[in-house]
Amino acid sequence: MCNLSMGSTGFLILNFLTLRTKSLQTIPRNHGAATMAPQNNFDKEDIYVDMPAGVNPNELNMIHATSKQARSWQAVRTAVTDGPVESNTLIGGTPMIDLSSLLSLKKDVKIYAKCEYMNPSGSIKDRIAGFILQAAIDSGELKKGMTVVAATSGNTGAAIAMACALRGYDYVVITNEKCSIEKIDSMKAYGGTVLVAKAGLPADHPESYENIELAMVSKDPKKYFGVNQYGNQNNSLAYSRTLGPEIYSQTKGSITHFVAGSSTGGTLTGTARFLKTMNPEIKAVLADPKGSVLWDNFVNGVPEDQLKVGKWEIEGVGKDSIPGVLSWDVVDGAQNGDDASSFYTCREVAEKCGILIGGSSGLNLHAASVLSGKIEKGLIVTVLPDSGIKYLSKIFNDKWMDQKGFTGNEKKAEDGEIFWKSSIKKL
Repeated sequence: MCNLSMGSTGFLILNFLTLRTKSLQTIPRNHGAATMAPQNNFDKEDIYVDMPAGVNPNELNMIHATSKQARSWQAVRTAVTDGPVESNTLIGGTPMIDLSSLLSLKKDVKIYAKCEYMNPSGSIKDRIAGFILQAAIDSGELKKGMTVVAATSGNTGAAIAMACALRGYDYVVITNEKCSIEKIDSMKAYGGTVLVAKAGLPADHPESYENIELAMVSKDPKKYFGVNQYGNQNNSLAYSRTLGPEIYSQTKGSITHFVAGSSTGGTLTGTARFLKTMNPEIKAVLADPKGSVLWDNFVNGVPEDQLKVGKWEIEGVGKDSIPGVLSWDVVDGAQNGDDASSFYTCREVAEKCGILIGGSSGLNLHAASVLSGKIEKGLIVTVLPDSGIKYLSKIFNDKWMDQKGFTGNEKKAEDGEIFWKSSIKKL
């Protein structure tokens, strides 16, 4: 059985949104997405959350969605229960589900997962899209009349498309042939342009989808604003401001391990950075598919210019180069996953929990399951970045699974390994 943690109704709001004024400190609203300046003024809309002793709440400002909608996620979720809200306030505050009974290998190890597919455009990337665009608007970098350009494996493209629709900007998103037709169609649905580049090109190839974005912006910087999600530090900052605080609050600070795949590096870096600020003992574990270069760079110490990229089918995780947003200093370990095991996990969760999740979610959950067998006690939290609805033509299509050779080739979590920094040869 799969359980909703800390409540089972609505968005799990009422059970974990207990606002207390004693022995608690406030995290004030942040009125500028592009700034890191601490605030010292509290007002009636401040929300109270548990904070560890010695942590200055003014250094942990959180924003929700944009600087125009600058409420903490608790405030927004409370507002949802009271009446209608604006569509861009639906980002974040996602529920957390308990998958321990299905995936944990030890009774004293819990596995919780954040349902990020419940964000408005259907993925975790809604957190960074509005954050990056609003920061650029606030700084004057993104001006009225400009067109937003973003290279994406799919989810960021849909999130950027949605964020542009809300703000009145045209957009061009560039993906590659690996992207599912469902995600391509979702990117088109908001009224912009979608370009599909060739898949499997070297990272330095001029027709690589990332380089197409860079070329467009370089050619006409007054017309195009480049999101540059792989190098934009507002990517990881968005997670430090939203996902990290949510996880810490929803687990009441009891989280011991955070597991996440990586493509831009934003989710893993930003979330881990916040969690380690709250408790340095929390461990962050990378879930990386075989074929991605992140594994060799982190575990084997292979220099970036010597990395060799392989092939994998999981969308939205793994990389052919080291993104500028990713920071290994907050990563403690890694698990090398594979397509078949990840997709099998997706199907298992659908059949036994009634939840359709995407391939990156399967990768994360398989890694969390492997990890559960390597520790004696703890609370592992991971993320479910998007929904399986986006992969009905792939992961949940028997013919496609058979053609790719994935059926029956999944690996048991008990046989998996976790590599920790202390055992890594060279960093």
